[in-house]
Amino acid sequence: MKDFPIRFVLTDEAITPSAGLALVGYLLHQTKLDKRVNALRLPTVRRDVHISHSDVIRSMIGLLATGKTDFDHIEAYRQDDIFST
Repeated sequence: MKDFPIRFVLTDEAITPSAGLALVGYLLHQTKLDKRVNALRLPTVRRDVHISHSDVIRSMIGLLATGKTDFDHIEAYRQDDIFST
């Protein structure tokens, strides 16, 4: 990974649970996960669904990165701009 866009700086600032989401998002982007997951066709899932497979997968990975293990915890992040980005 050359040209890594994130720089780490030692400070006295508090670290929040969403502090690592930028790094997780960057790494997911590098794997081209969205394209690979959305290419999957599941016979039991309707194709007219408005939420893509990659949105569900990325949301669950984001939850796991913040220490949440149940998908119903996503409600707490519905209005969180950092989480959605």
